[in-house]
Amino acid sequence: MTRLNVRTLFPLLVFCLSLFPSVGSARTLEEVSCEEAKLERLIHRMATNGSGDNLFLWATAPDHYNGLATFPRFAFGPDGLTRDDRQLGFDLELHRMADLLNPHRPLLPQAVLARNDLNTTFTNAPSFENPRVDLKLELASEVVDPQAPTQGLVITSQSGIPTGAASGAGRALLAENLFERCLGEENSALDLQVFEILARTLRISATLLEPFPGQGGDLYKVIFFRDAEPLTYRAKVFLYSTIDGEYSEASIQLRLRMNLDSDGRLGPGRIEALPWCLEGASPPCSNLINPS
Repeated sequence: MTRLNVRTLFPLLVFCLSLFPSVGSARTLEEVSCEEAKLERLIHRMATNGSGDNLFLWATAPDHYNGLATFPRFAFGPDGLTRDDRQLGFDLELHRMADLLNPHRPLLPQAVLARNDLNTTFTNAPSFENPRVDLKLELASEVVDPQAPTQGLVITSQSGIPTGAASGAGRALLAENLFERCLGEENSALDLQVFEILARTLRISATLLEPFPGQGGDLYKVIFFRDAEPLTYRAKVFLYSTIDGEYSEASIQLRLRMNLDSDGRLGPGRIEALPWCLEGASPPCSNLINPS
């Protein structure tokens, strides 16, 4: 009989396990709703600058977020649909007590917004053909219109000007409960990979409507988070606009189911729209347009 040496096999076992991505465990609906609400409160304070922009946001760690602001253009040609993106990658950190500018006052919550240069399409001289992408974060207590913040942080994709990072303090970060800890909110390396892929591939635009495409002038922002089942994610899409000085948002929800192949790599997935919030419907659901 051959005896197996556990000490010899243990490093091999650890190596083999490391080849497969970590799949998160199931979450309760309360845990999912907690993270969804916190991300929604945060992205409500954010906006981009141009019509047709898409803004994506997801959590990487407690009080740390990554995101991508994009200006997509679509064209229908002989080779089918093509897309040309202008992008602004960014990192956002929130600090509960970090404002050290004035030693004579109590410490205030602080937000640090920084451009991710590796994920940014730089613009030297903004033009219609080569627009720049701006990202704004409102720190004021009341969010009247995040597109025109009164106490805002702003970064941009334009090169040659000092707009790659911005920081500021605001009591609203604490008042909005943005430092809330939700059970099960930690994302694995696989989850973060999925969010990155979604931010680079998912685009929302009225231009894609068939057979009557729109003009593509709407603004959209999206939060990504894990759903209750493993390898299942949600994208909550907000259509936002300011009409006659009145800012408004409405949302639809998408569920994305991912699969792993035998080698532990991401395989084909499926995307589905969640049902409308009709009377008696239980969340999650979509309330952008009520077809009744």
